[in-house]
Amino acid sequence: KYFFHKDPDDNLPNCNAIYAGFPHAQSALQEFTMMQIQSSFEYLLLSSKYNTHVKNRPGFAKKFRELSDRSWNNGIDLIKHITKRGGKMEFRKVEKPRHLFEHTLELDELHSVAIVLENEKFLAKSAHHIHHSVSHANHTNHSARYDAELAHHIEEKYFEDQAETIRKFSGYANDLKHFMQEKSQVALSLYLFDEYLQKE
Repeated sequence: KYFFHKDPDDNLPNCNAIYAGFPHAQSALQEFTMMQIQSSFEYLLLSSKYNTHVKNRPGFAKKFRELSDRSWNNGIDLIKHITKRGGKMEFRKVEKPRHLFEHTLELDELHSVAIVLENEKFLAKSAHHIHHSVSHANHTNHSARYDAELAHHIEEKYFEDQAETIRKFSGYANDLKHFMQEKSQVALSLYLFDEYLQKE
């Protein structure tokens, strides 16, 4: 006997991994991914600036490099999650408010930390926006946009880490602001603070 396979029925649903509210959040996820990747390069540039013989701030360089690695890993994680859910990643530039990092090489220690803090808050708000857009509380009567898995992933992967990073860098910024007010001790204060960052 010969068995012939029929052509797939055109009425069958698409055989893909897309379900729940993911299609509505895919564009925001792609944008958030690009924010993470861009931030990784921007933090790496800051790290390189402070790791030269001119600046010689290995503590600051270490902290910015850690953020660069974290943001890069976050970007990779997001790409994997997008494809796992049946989507695809589209790489496009994302404009940030107030042109963050536009003059990176001209910033001193305080302003470098302050701009990192502002960027981390921007990333946190973006993560909260995605979570809100697919959460049950926001879509009680609009189940097509509700996506429990995506909301859980964003909450589990990003919320706690970003809250801790924001807390830490806000502390750094306030300490540095205080040091800068003591004009006669700025150089020594920055040196000791950099030593502290190396050991942290």
